[in-house]
Amino acid sequence: MSRIAYPRVLGAALLLALLAGCSLAPPLPPAPSQPVLAEPATLKRQLIFERDDRRETQTLIALIRLAGSELRVALLTPYGQRLVTLVQDVGGSRYVAGDVPLAEIEQRLPPADWLAARLQWCLWPAEALREAFAGTPWRLTLSERSREIRYRDQLIARISPADSHAGTRQPVLLDDRQGQYRLRIIPLKDSP
Repeated sequence: MSRIAYPRVLGAALLLALLAGCSLAPPLPPAPSQPVLAEPATLKRQLIFERDDRRETQTLIALIRLAGSELRVALLTPYGQRLVTLVQDVGGSRYVAGDVPLAEIEQRLPPADWLAARLQWCLWPAEALREAFAGTPWRLTLSERSREIRYRDQLIARISPADSHAGTRQPVLLDDRQGQYRLRIIPLKDSP
């Protein structure tokens, strides 16, 4: 190897090592404060996950508990089997085992951080998201039809309708361009 080629090879190797340590995906978004509720609330929703690279969908029932600074989501099969519970609190986001081993769940569901953030984007009021994003590269923009979540001007997700929040009684669609998922959140009628 010539003396001229050696520094180029070494420089290219160092550049590749640096790039390998850097993720091209945006970091986790800041978690918004939960809306102030007079008392804890439990929402019943159907979640339909659609991946861009697969034709099949996955449908789950979600019992979403909003209490204080904690978000808990029990994810059930349509037949009532509890798969896992998503917990988002001061310790971060994580799945807690249900009737199915966590290793199997983690292959079937998006990461806990992803799902917690996307549920917040869909269920929290726009003002709570704006407050959380203040002073960060994350932005929320609203139009008549949708809300858009951007990171450094890159579109991450589009949510419609724009005025979605925990009390929304109509379906909500999250089109996640970063995760290549579509998530439909459909309110379920309360049992008598």
